[in-house]
Amino acid sequence: MLVKHSSVFIGICILLLCSCTSKKEVINEGTIIYSADYPNHKKNIFLYNILPKEIEISFKNGIVRNDISRGNFQNILLFDCNKKQMDIYFQYGEEAFKTKLSPNEIQKMLNDQTKYDIRFTDETDTLAGFNVKKALAVSKKDQKDVITLWYTEEIELKNPNWYNTFKEVPGVLLAYSVDRFGIRMDYKATKFIPKADESKKPLFTLPAKGTSISYDEYNQKMNNLFATFE
Repeated sequence: MLVKHSSVFIGICILLLCSCTSKKEVINEGTIIYSADYPNHKKNIFLYNILPKEIEISFKNGIVRNDISRGNFQNILLFDCNKKQMDIYFQYGEEAFKTKLSPNEIQKMLNDQTKYDIRFTDETDTLAGFNVKKALAVSKKDQKDVITLWYTEEIELKNPNWYNTFKEVPGVLLAYSVDRFGIRMDYKATKFIPKADESKKPLFTLPAKGTSISYDEYNQKMNNLFATFE
């Protein structure tokens, strides 16, 4: 009887040990480095060379910071995934502007995005240290416009795609494409930094400087800027 009870006790201990060691750490903050490419603008050597070849996306407490910077150009997008709010900071040379989008402006932004049907697949892979799943985004207007998406569900982030055209995707996108200001932008995660480093600068508030403008004014300025390079 003692041997039997001992065997049961040991079995329970092994189960508890396995369940503890197999529990994955919750990832709810960090910075993802993405490579950036512009496949439709490689012939425009001047524009292609000045466009950022890397972006950083940091997240913490449900706030996401998308930082696109190169030289004297910086575009910061702040998304609150809990409250579904959005702020923008834009600097080019000596000029700096910032925009806090109203609910109507956010809806306009969402309405202006190309609409896609999301088709989930059984394909899996790894990217930047994460397990990822594959999905295909097929344009509702042009069936030839197909974007390959790779996303991970290992990052704890509520409503991770509420602000983009892939809102049906349940995880954080680690490889995707977007169209902004007439440019197709391809992003692919290359590195993950587990903590969002704010030792040198605050990541989840916009810089204090900058003239406040509307979302329409911001779009006009960005369109005019990229048009000068065409």
